[in-house]
Amino acid sequence: MELFPFVGPEHPFYSDIARLRTEVSRHPLWRDAMHRTSPTAVRTLMRGRQIPGGEWRLQWVYVSFQFRDESRPLRFDALTLLYSAKTQRIDAYEFPRDPYLPTAASFFADAASGPMGRGSDLDVDVRRYVPRRRLTFLVRRPLEGGAPVVGKFVRNAELETAYETLGEVYRAVARTPSIFSVAAPRGIDRNSSVFFQEARSAEPLTVRLETDRSSDVLRSVGAIHRDVHTLDVRHVPTWDIRAFVDSLNARVQWIAFFCPAQATFLEDVRELLITHVPRVDPDAYAFCHGDFRCSHVLQDDGSAVVIDFDAAMRADPYLEVAKLMALLKHDVPFFRQRFVNAEEDAADLLTAACQAYVEGYQERAHQTLNPKRLLWYRIGCEIHYLARMIAQDLLDPISFDRVIRLLHDLSEQFRGDGARSS
Repeated sequence: MELFPFVGPEHPFYSDIARLRTEVSRHPLWRDAMHRTSPTAVRTLMRGRQIPGGEWRLQWVYVSFQFRDESRPLRFDALTLLYSAKTQRIDAYEFPRDPYLPTAASFFADAASGPMGRGSDLDVDVRRYVPRRRLTFLVRRPLEGGAPVVGKFVRNAELETAYETLGEVYRAVARTPSIFSVAAPRGIDRNSSVFFQEARSAEPLTVRLETDRSSDVLRSVGAIHRDVHTLDVRHVPTWDIRAFVDSLNARVQWIAFFCPAQATFLEDVRELLITHVPRVDPDAYAFCHGDFRCSHVLQDDGSAVVIDFDAAMRADPYLEVAKLMALLKHDVPFFRQRFVNAEEDAADLLTAACQAYVEGYQERAHQTLNPKRLLWYRIGCEIHYLARMIAQDLLDPISFDRVIRLLHDLSEQFRGDGARSS
Protein backbone atom coordinates (compact mmCIF):
# COMPACT_ATOMS: atom_id res chain seq x y z
CA MET A 1 0.00 0.00 0.00
CA GLU A 2 1.23 3.50 -0.81
CA LEU A 3 -0.09 7.03 -0.61
CA PHE A 4 -2.20 8.16 -3.58
CA PRO A 5 -1.47 5.06 -5.69
CA PHE A 6 -3.28 6.65 -8.64
CA VAL A 7 -0.48 9.24 -8.95
CA GLY A 8 2.03 7.53 -11.24
CA PRO A 9 5.35 8.63 -12.81
CA GLU A 10 3.60 10.44 -15.68
CA HIS A 11 1.42 12.57 -13.42
CA PRO A 12 2.34 16.24 -12.78
CA PHE A 13 2.11 15.67 -9.00
CA TYR A 14 4.39 12.65 -9.05
CA SER A 15 7.64 14.24 -7.84
CA ASP A 16 5.91 15.84 -4.85
CA ILE A 17 3.94 12.73 -3.93
CA ALA A 18 7.03 10.51 -4.34
CA ARG A 19 8.94 12.76 -1.96
CA LEU A 20 6.11 12.53 0.56
CA ARG A 21 5.88 8.74 0.19
CA THR A 22 9.58 8.38 0.95
CA GLU A 23 9.36 10.51 4.07
CA VAL A 24 6.20 8.87 5.36
CA SER A 25 7.52 5.34 4.80
CA ARG A 26 10.38 6.06 7.22
CA HIS A 27 8.02 6.54 10.14
CA PRO A 28 7.36 3.52 12.37
CA LEU A 29 3.73 4.63 12.65
CA TRP A 30 3.28 4.12 8.89
CA ARG A 31 4.63 0.58 9.10
CA ASP A 32 2.39 -0.06 12.09
CA ALA A 33 -0.66 1.30 10.27
CA MET A 34 -0.15 -1.20 7.45
CA HIS A 35 -1.03 -4.12 9.73
CA ARG A 36 -4.69 -5.15 9.45
CA THR A 37 -5.14 -5.24 13.25
CA SER A 38 -3.30 -1.99 13.89
CA PRO A 39 -4.98 0.59 16.12
CA THR A 40 -3.34 3.33 14.05
CA ALA A 41 -5.60 5.11 11.57
CA VAL A 42 -4.27 7.27 8.74
CA ARG A 43 -6.16 10.42 7.77
CA THR A 44 -4.99 12.09 4.55
CA LEU A 45 -5.95 15.20 2.62
CA MET A 46 -4.55 16.74 -0.57
CA ARG A 47 -5.30 20.24 -1.83
CA GLY A 48 -4.56 21.66 -5.27
CA ARG A 49 -5.10 24.98 -7.03
CA GLN A 50 -6.56 25.16 -10.51
CA ILE A 51 -4.42 26.91 -13.12
CA PRO A 52 -5.21 27.91 -16.72
CA GLY A 53 -5.63 25.10 -19.21
CA GLY A 54 -7.54 22.76 -16.94
CA GLU A 55 -4.39 21.75 -15.05
CA TRP A 56 -3.79 21.78 -11.32
CA ARG A 57 -0.91 22.78 -9.07
CA LEU A 58 -0.37 20.95 -5.81
CA GLN A 59 -0.62 23.16 -2.71
CA TRP A 60 -0.22 20.83 0.23
CA VAL A 61 -0.83 17.33 1.56
CA TYR A 62 -1.09 16.13 5.11
CA VAL A 63 -0.81 12.61 6.48
CA SER A 64 -2.03 12.22 10.05
CA PHE A 65 -1.35 9.07 12.08
CA GLN A 66 -3.99 8.81 14.79
CA PHE A 67 -4.58 6.21 17.48
CA ARG A 68 -6.35 5.80 20.78
CA ASP A 69 -4.30 4.92 23.83
CA GLU A 70 -6.21 4.65 27.10
CA SER A 71 -2.96 4.95 29.06
CA ARG A 72 -2.37 8.49 27.78
CA PRO A 73 -3.85 11.55 29.51
CA LEU A 74 -5.93 12.51 26.47
CA ARG A 75 -6.63 8.85 25.53
CA PHE A 76 -5.46 9.82 22.05
CA ASP A 77 -2.32 10.67 20.13
CA ALA A 78 -1.50 11.80 16.62
CA LEU A 79 1.44 12.75 14.46
CA THR A 80 0.66 14.89 11.42
CA LEU A 81 3.08 15.38 8.54
CA LEU A 82 2.33 18.43 6.39
CA TYR A 83 3.99 18.70 2.98
CA SER A 84 4.08 22.08 1.23
CA ALA A 85 4.63 21.89 -2.53
CA LYS A 86 5.78 25.52 -2.55
CA THR A 87 8.64 24.95 -0.11
CA GLN A 88 9.02 21.20 -0.82
CA ARG A 89 9.29 20.84 2.92
CA ILE A 90 7.63 18.48 5.38
CA ASP A 91 6.74 19.74 8.84
CA ALA A 92 5.75 17.36 11.64
CA TYR A 93 3.24 18.27 14.35
CA GLU A 94 2.76 16.10 17.39
CA PHE A 95 -0.72 16.30 18.88
CA PRO A 96 -2.08 18.57 20.29
CA ARG A 97 0.14 21.00 18.36
CA ASP A 98 -1.61 22.26 15.23
CA PRO A 99 -0.73 25.60 13.58
CA TYR A 100 -4.36 26.12 12.56
CA LEU A 101 -5.72 25.30 16.03
CA PRO A 102 -2.97 27.07 17.97
CA THR A 103 -4.78 27.28 21.31
CA ALA A 104 -5.41 23.54 21.72
CA ALA A 105 -1.93 22.74 23.07
CA SER A 106 -2.06 25.35 25.82
CA PHE A 107 -5.64 24.41 26.73
CA PHE A 108 -4.63 20.79 27.23
CA ALA A 109 -1.42 21.61 29.08
CA ASP A 110 -3.03 21.08 32.48
CA ALA A 111 -4.26 17.66 31.40
CA ALA A 112 -0.92 16.53 29.99
CA SER A 113 -0.06 14.50 33.10
CA GLY A 114 -3.56 13.18 33.77
CA PRO A 115 -6.42 14.48 35.89
CA MET A 116 -4.45 14.31 39.13
CA GLY A 117 -1.10 15.40 37.77
CA ARG A 118 0.43 18.84 38.48
CA GLY A 119 -2.74 19.95 40.24
CA SER A 120 -4.89 19.52 37.14
CA ASP A 121 -8.58 18.74 37.54
CA LEU A 122 -9.29 18.11 33.85
CA ASP A 123 -10.18 14.67 32.53
CA VAL A 124 -10.10 14.79 28.74
CA ASP A 125 -11.09 12.21 26.13
CA VAL A 126 -10.39 13.23 22.51
CA ARG A 127 -13.15 11.97 20.20
CA ARG A 128 -12.30 13.27 16.73
CA TYR A 129 -9.44 15.25 15.26
CA VAL A 130 -9.40 16.72 11.74
CA PRO A 131 -6.01 18.42 11.27
CA ARG A 132 -6.16 22.12 10.42
CA ARG A 133 -9.96 22.16 10.91
CA ARG A 134 -11.46 20.95 14.18
CA LEU A 135 -10.98 18.91 17.31
CA THR A 136 -13.82 17.42 19.36
CA PHE A 137 -13.32 16.10 22.88
CA LEU A 138 -15.17 15.10 26.04
CA VAL A 139 -14.08 16.90 29.19
CA ARG A 140 -15.07 16.81 32.84
CA ARG A 141 -13.72 18.02 36.14
CA PRO A 142 -13.69 15.01 38.50
CA LEU A 143 -12.69 17.09 41.52
CA GLU A 144 -15.83 19.18 41.11
CA GLY A 145 -18.10 16.24 40.37
CA GLY A 146 -19.48 18.00 37.32
CA ALA A 147 -21.16 16.34 34.38
CA PRO A 148 -19.02 15.97 31.26
CA VAL A 149 -19.39 18.39 28.37
CA VAL A 150 -18.30 18.20 24.75
CA GLY A 151 -15.71 20.74 23.67
CA LYS A 152 -14.96 21.71 20.10
CA PHE A 153 -11.93 23.61 18.83
CA VAL A 154 -12.50 25.29 15.48
CA ARG A 155 -10.64 27.96 13.57
CA ASN A 156 -10.97 31.31 15.27
CA ALA A 157 -12.82 32.84 12.31
CA GLU A 158 -15.52 30.15 12.64
CA LEU A 159 -15.90 30.16 16.42
CA GLU A 160 -18.61 32.78 17.02
CA THR A 161 -20.76 31.64 14.09
CA ALA A 162 -20.59 27.97 15.09
CA TYR A 163 -21.57 28.68 18.70
CA GLU A 164 -24.32 31.15 17.83
CA THR A 165 -25.78 28.71 15.31
CA LEU A 166 -25.82 25.92 17.90
CA GLY A 167 -27.70 28.18 20.30
CA GLU A 168 -30.24 29.27 17.70
CA VAL A 169 -30.88 25.69 16.58
CA TYR A 170 -31.24 24.53 20.18
CA ARG A 171 -33.84 27.22 20.87
CA ALA A 172 -35.69 26.50 17.62
CA VAL A 173 -35.99 22.80 18.50
CA ALA A 174 -37.20 23.69 22.01
CA ARG A 175 -39.99 25.84 20.51
CA THR A 176 -41.20 23.21 18.05
CA PRO A 177 -42.57 19.69 18.61
CA SER A 178 -39.94 17.47 17.05
CA ILE A 179 -38.76 13.88 16.93
CA PHE A 180 -35.17 14.82 17.74
CA SER A 181 -33.25 17.00 20.16
CA VAL A 182 -30.06 19.05 20.04
CA ALA A 183 -27.30 19.26 22.64
CA ALA A 184 -27.57 22.44 24.68
CA PRO A 185 -24.78 25.04 24.39
CA ARG A 186 -22.61 25.16 27.52
CA GLY A 187 -20.35 28.16 27.03
CA ILE A 188 -17.60 29.59 24.88
CA ASP A 189 -13.94 30.35 25.61
CA ARG A 190 -12.99 32.95 23.01
CA ASN A 191 -9.38 33.17 24.13
CA SER A 192 -8.94 29.45 23.49
CA SER A 193 -11.15 29.31 20.35
CA VAL A 194 -13.25 26.54 21.87
CA PHE A 195 -16.93 26.20 22.69
CA PHE A 196 -18.82 23.65 24.75
CA GLN A 197 -22.09 21.82 24.53
CA GLU A 198 -24.05 19.28 26.50
CA ALA A 199 -22.69 15.72 26.38
CA ARG A 200 -25.26 13.06 25.56
CA SER A 201 -24.80 9.38 26.40
CA ALA A 202 -25.60 8.24 22.90
CA GLU A 203 -24.22 6.12 20.08
CA PRO A 204 -24.20 6.93 16.36
CA LEU A 205 -27.18 5.70 14.40
CA THR A 206 -24.74 3.94 12.08
CA VAL A 207 -24.44 1.19 14.71
CA ARG A 208 -28.12 0.30 14.27
CA LEU A 209 -27.65 0.06 10.51
CA GLU A 210 -25.74 -3.18 11.02
CA THR A 211 -29.08 -4.96 11.56
CA ASP A 212 -31.67 -6.39 9.19
CA ARG A 213 -34.03 -3.56 10.17
CA SER A 214 -31.93 -0.95 8.43
CA SER A 215 -34.88 0.14 6.25
CA ASP A 216 -36.84 1.14 9.36
CA VAL A 217 -33.82 3.03 10.68
CA LEU A 218 -33.35 4.90 7.40
CA ARG A 219 -37.03 5.83 7.29
CA SER A 220 -36.57 7.39 10.73
CA VAL A 221 -33.53 9.27 9.41
CA GLY A 222 -35.66 10.65 6.60
CA ALA A 223 -38.32 11.79 9.05
CA ILE A 224 -35.72 13.45 11.28
CA HIS A 225 -34.17 15.20 8.30
CA ARG A 226 -37.55 16.58 7.26
CA ASP A 227 -38.01 18.01 10.76
CA VAL A 228 -34.60 19.68 10.53
CA HIS A 229 -35.73 21.40 7.33
CA THR A 230 -38.79 22.85 9.09
CA LEU A 231 -36.82 24.63 11.83
CA ASP A 232 -37.13 28.41 11.99
CA VAL A 233 -33.44 29.35 12.02
CA ARG A 234 -32.62 32.52 10.11
CA HIS A 235 -29.17 33.78 11.03
CA VAL A 236 -27.14 31.39 8.89
CA PRO A 237 -25.50 31.84 5.47
CA THR A 238 -27.55 31.48 2.29
CA TRP A 239 -26.45 28.83 -0.17
CA ASP A 240 -25.64 29.95 -3.71
CA ILE A 241 -26.50 27.57 -6.54
CA ARG A 242 -24.09 29.43 -8.83
CA ALA A 243 -21.22 28.53 -6.52
CA PHE A 244 -22.43 24.92 -6.54
CA VAL A 245 -22.40 24.85 -10.34
CA ASP A 246 -18.92 26.41 -10.39
CA SER A 247 -17.73 23.76 -7.96
CA LEU A 248 -19.11 21.05 -10.26
CA ASN A 249 -16.92 22.42 -13.05
CA ALA A 250 -13.85 22.37 -10.82
CA ARG A 251 -14.53 18.90 -9.43
CA VAL A 252 -15.06 17.35 -12.84
CA GLN A 253 -11.69 18.76 -13.93
CA TRP A 254 -10.09 17.56 -10.68
CA ILE A 255 -11.33 13.99 -11.22
CA ALA A 256 -10.27 14.03 -14.88
CA PHE A 257 -6.82 15.30 -13.86
CA PHE A 258 -6.23 12.02 -12.02
CA CYS A 259 -8.44 9.75 -14.15
CA PRO A 260 -8.05 11.03 -17.74
CA ALA A 261 -9.71 7.93 -19.21
CA GLN A 262 -13.01 9.21 -17.79
CA ALA A 263 -12.56 12.83 -18.89
CA THR A 264 -14.91 12.67 -21.88
CA PHE A 265 -17.67 10.92 -19.95
CA LEU A 266 -17.38 13.31 -16.99
CA GLU A 267 -17.49 16.30 -19.31
CA ASP A 268 -20.71 14.93 -20.82
CA VAL A 269 -22.22 14.60 -17.34
CA ARG A 270 -21.12 18.11 -16.43
CA GLU A 271 -22.69 19.47 -19.62
CA LEU A 272 -25.91 17.62 -18.81
CA LEU A 273 -26.11 19.26 -15.40
CA ILE A 274 -25.15 22.72 -16.61
CA THR A 275 -27.82 22.56 -19.30
CA HIS A 276 -30.57 21.63 -16.83
CA VAL A 277 -29.84 23.67 -13.70
CA PRO A 278 -33.07 23.69 -11.65
CA ARG A 279 -34.90 26.91 -10.93
CA VAL A 280 -34.41 28.05 -7.34
CA ASP A 281 -36.02 30.74 -5.22
CA PRO A 282 -33.81 31.78 -2.29
CA ASP A 283 -36.90 33.10 -0.50
CA ALA A 284 -38.24 29.54 -0.48
CA TYR A 285 -35.06 27.98 0.92
CA ALA A 286 -35.30 25.91 4.09
CA PHE A 287 -32.96 25.69 7.04
CA CYS A 288 -30.38 22.99 6.31
CA HIS A 289 -27.98 21.21 8.64
CA GLY A 290 -25.11 21.66 6.18
CA ASP A 291 -23.66 18.17 6.60
CA PHE A 292 -26.57 15.91 7.51
CA ARG A 293 -25.59 12.24 7.53
CA CYS A 294 -26.35 9.11 9.53
CA SER A 295 -23.26 9.50 11.72
CA HIS A 296 -24.53 12.91 12.83
CA VAL A 297 -27.68 11.33 14.27
CA LEU A 298 -27.22 9.73 17.70
CA GLN A 299 -29.48 7.41 19.67
CA ASP A 300 -29.90 8.44 23.31
CA ASP A 301 -32.15 6.07 25.31
CA GLY A 302 -34.43 5.57 22.33
CA SER A 303 -34.58 9.23 21.29
CA ALA A 304 -32.64 10.88 18.48
CA VAL A 305 -30.02 13.61 18.88
CA VAL A 306 -28.70 15.57 15.89
CA ILE A 307 -25.18 17.00 16.21
CA ASP A 308 -22.67 19.17 14.31
CA PHE A 309 -24.55 22.15 12.93
CA ASP A 310 -21.33 24.08 12.20
CA ALA A 311 -22.03 24.26 8.44
CA ALA A 312 -25.73 25.16 8.75
CA MET A 313 -27.25 27.31 6.01
CA ARG A 314 -30.47 28.18 4.24
CA ALA A 315 -30.62 26.21 1.00
CA ASP A 316 -32.65 24.05 -1.32
CA PRO A 317 -33.45 20.99 0.85
CA TYR A 318 -33.10 18.74 -2.20
CA LEU A 319 -29.35 19.36 -1.99
CA GLU A 320 -29.10 17.80 1.48
CA VAL A 321 -31.38 14.90 0.64
CA ALA A 322 -29.20 14.06 -2.37
CA LYS A 323 -26.00 14.50 -0.39
CA LEU A 324 -27.06 12.00 2.26
CA MET A 325 -27.92 9.48 -0.45
CA ALA A 326 -24.50 9.92 -2.05
CA LEU A 327 -22.68 9.61 1.29
CA LEU A 328 -24.36 6.43 2.54
CA LYS A 329 -21.66 4.26 0.93
CA HIS A 330 -18.97 6.20 2.79
CA ASP A 331 -20.60 7.25 6.04
CA VAL A 332 -22.17 3.93 7.10
CA PRO A 333 -19.66 1.11 7.72
CA PHE A 334 -22.24 -1.56 6.83
CA PHE A 335 -22.58 -0.10 3.32
CA ARG A 336 -18.96 1.01 2.93
CA GLN A 337 -17.57 -2.48 3.52
CA ARG A 338 -19.83 -3.92 0.84
CA PHE A 339 -19.23 -1.12 -1.63
CA VAL A 340 -15.47 -1.80 -1.73
CA ASN A 341 -15.82 -5.60 -1.73
CA ALA A 342 -15.45 -7.03 -5.24
CA GLU A 343 -17.31 -10.18 -4.19
CA GLU A 344 -20.45 -8.26 -3.23
CA ASP A 345 -22.73 -6.17 -5.42
CA ALA A 346 -23.87 -3.32 -3.21
CA ALA A 347 -26.00 -1.58 -5.85
CA ASP A 348 -29.36 -3.07 -4.87
CA LEU A 349 -28.59 -2.67 -1.17
CA LEU A 350 -27.80 1.04 -1.56
CA THR A 351 -30.81 1.62 -3.81
CA ALA A 352 -33.11 0.10 -1.19
CA ALA A 353 -31.45 2.18 1.53
CA CYS A 354 -31.93 5.40 -0.44
CA GLN A 355 -35.55 4.53 -1.15
CA ALA A 356 -36.27 3.88 2.53
CA TYR A 357 -34.69 7.19 3.53
CA VAL A 358 -36.64 9.16 0.89
CA GLU A 359 -39.88 7.39 1.87
CA GLY A 360 -39.37 8.44 5.49
CA TYR A 361 -38.71 12.03 4.43
CA GLN A 362 -41.79 12.16 2.19
CA GLU A 363 -44.07 10.55 4.76
CA ARG A 364 -43.04 13.13 7.34
CA ALA A 365 -43.51 15.96 4.83
CA HIS A 366 -46.86 14.62 3.58
CA GLN A 367 -45.71 15.31 0.05
CA THR A 368 -43.69 13.65 -2.70
CA LEU A 369 -40.28 14.96 -3.70
CA ASN A 370 -39.79 15.95 -7.34
CA PRO A 371 -37.80 12.95 -8.67
CA LYS A 372 -36.22 14.88 -11.55
CA ARG A 373 -35.00 17.68 -9.30
CA LEU A 374 -33.65 15.19 -6.76
CA LEU A 375 -31.85 13.30 -9.51
CA TRP A 376 -30.08 16.47 -10.70
CA TYR A 377 -28.72 17.10 -7.22
CA ARG A 378 -27.87 13.42 -6.73
CA ILE A 379 -25.65 13.38 -9.82
CA GLY A 380 -23.92 16.55 -8.63
CA CYS A 381 -23.37 15.10 -5.16
CA GLU A 382 -21.91 11.89 -6.60
CA ILE A 383 -19.38 14.03 -8.49
CA HIS A 384 -18.54 15.87 -5.27
CA TYR A 385 -18.18 12.50 -3.52
CA LEU A 386 -15.76 11.18 -6.13
CA ALA A 387 -13.59 14.31 -6.00
CA ARG A 388 -13.52 14.12 -2.22
CA MET A 389 -12.44 10.48 -2.24
CA ILE A 390 -9.49 11.40 -4.46
CA ALA A 391 -8.47 14.27 -2.18
CA GLN A 392 -8.67 12.04 0.91
CA ASP A 393 -6.83 9.11 -0.69
CA LEU A 394 -9.84 6.86 -0.09
CA LEU A 395 -10.29 5.80 -3.69
CA ASP A 396 -9.66 2.26 -4.87
CA PRO A 397 -10.34 0.71 -8.29
CA ILE A 398 -13.47 -1.13 -7.15
CA SER A 399 -15.22 1.85 -5.58
CA PHE A 400 -14.12 4.14 -8.42
CA ASP A 401 -15.56 1.84 -11.08
CA ARG A 402 -18.78 1.51 -9.12
CA VAL A 403 -19.24 5.26 -8.75
CA ILE A 404 -18.57 5.75 -12.47
CA ARG A 405 -21.13 3.04 -13.26
CA LEU A 406 -23.59 4.74 -10.91
CA LEU A 407 -23.04 8.07 -12.67
CA HIS A 408 -23.72 6.36 -16.00
CA ASP A 409 -27.00 4.94 -14.67
CA LEU A 410 -28.14 8.17 -13.02
CA SER A 411 -27.28 10.23 -16.10
CA GLU A 412 -29.21 7.90 -18.40
CA GLN A 413 -32.15 8.00 -16.03
CA PHE A 414 -32.03 11.80 -16.02
CA ARG A 415 -31.96 11.95 -19.82
CA GLY A 416 -34.82 9.49 -20.01
CA ASP A 417 -37.01 11.57 -17.71
CA GLY A 418 -37.16 14.53 -20.09
CA ALA A 419 -35.42 17.85 -20.44
CA ARG A 420 -36.59 19.91 -17.48
CA SER A 421 -35.37 19.32 -13.94
CA SER A 422 -37.98 21.25 -11.97
